[in-house]
Amino acid sequence: MAFPRGRALTTLETAVRTANHALAAFDQQVDIATLDGTDWRRVTLAATNAAVGEDLLEAVATLRATTARLEADLREDVKATLKTSMFTQLRRDIQERRELARDLVRQIRATLAGVRTGVERVGVEVDWTVRHDPDAQRMIELLIAPPSDETFNQMYEVLRQRMDDASAEAWADRVAHTFDYRSWHEWNISITHRSFSSDGSEVFRPVTARSNPLKSLSTGESRLATMLPLLAAAWSMYSGDSYQGPRLLSIDEIDAAFDEPNLRQVFALLRGWDFDVLATTPTMTPMIKREVQQVVVHQLVTAGRNRVTVPWLWRGRGEPEPLTFEFMPVPEAQGR
Repeated sequence: MAFPRGRALTTLETAVRTANHALAAFDQQVDIATLDGTDWRRVTLAATNAAVGEDLLEAVATLRATTARLEADLREDVKATLKTSMFTQLRRDIQERRELARDLVRQIRATLAGVRTGVERVGVEVDWTVRHDPDAQRMIELLIAPPSDETFNQMYEVLRQRMDDASAEAWADRVAHTFDYRSWHEWNISITHRSFSSDGSEVFRPVTARSNPLKSLSTGESRLATMLPLLAAAWSMYSGDSYQGPRLLSIDEIDAAFDEPNLRQVFALLRGWDFDVLATTPTMTPMIKREVQQVVVHQLVTAGRNRVTVPWLWRGRGEPEPLTFEFMPVPEAQGR
């Protein structure tokens, strides 16, 4: 038994030296003393020049109680600060941003309501609803509730719990998880198709993790149904009263997977919504030339490892014309 006891004492002495090195900055030290008439050791905590120290276990318990009391006081101070200087503004900012987002969703829904593709009548409905999550539901209730001390206290507790739930994340991610109102909502998307109904009425089927009605559509119909909400969202954003600038869209392989009727539908939407479109396409088919009317075409020319683009202007008839840039002559440098 002597060997384990000796090893334990050595470990204790090493720990005490390490602790004393850290405690020196606070004018405190840990001492080890042998109890009279026994082989037991007593560990105490005391000031450097003190004659008598406090039992270490009692000192640790006192420190823990003091820490808990300080944390509680600090928490109350933080709550009071949030309540007086941040709470009202925070609620107002979140409410304003959430209402702007809801307005945008309403515009998207209204835009999509009038869009159906050709013969198969493919259409999309979207909605943005509060998640089926107790915290999310509670946060929305507290946001719209009349301001009061009770409302604030409950909101504080929910936000604090959300911060604790993301304690393993980086600080920026914890803040986003806690205060980002978008995380309290979820998108609901439904698809309609002529084949979903036998009597000609419109039937919308929701897109879920277990059931995806897009899989029953053709590749072109599926791509068009996927594009419609994005196009409607871009149109709604660009149509805002405060927006001024190009209505730019960038679409890769604009004709991929589309048959001519669906591609005409896409072009009609782009024209009707007055988008400025930057698109790629492997070839300029006659149908594309007819539909796009006036467009700048960049022809990719490859020579070895070098690639350049040659711009052409298509005016909706005849042949494309190469675009040229006229440069002013550069005067010779003075003094030559």
